[in-house]
Amino acid sequence: MSFKDEPSKNNLSMANEVTNKKNIEILKKDINKLSYEESIFELETILKNVQDENISLDKIKTNYIKGHLLLKHCEELLQFVEQEINEINPEFLKIN
Repeated sequence: MSFKDEPSKNNLSMANEVTNKKNIEILKKDINKLSYEESIFELETILKNVQDENISLDKIKTNYIKGHLLLKHCEELLQFVEQEINEINPEFLKIN
């Protein structure tokens, strides 16, 4: 490899990074629309996919990113519900 090849390699790497960031942003928007149950189902699907011995490295990378985003989404949904539960006034739950 010559030094002339180095800048074009960096440009390609930067272009891939921009594309990856755009794809991740699109993925985040799609995931944010999912319910908790839908997110768990997607995580289970990813788990099945990564257990496949014939999975490509690109698929592994995609599944890792998607799984991480789904897990984060589930955690945020659970925190929201926990906060709502903590805000319930126990007086409203009393039965006369």
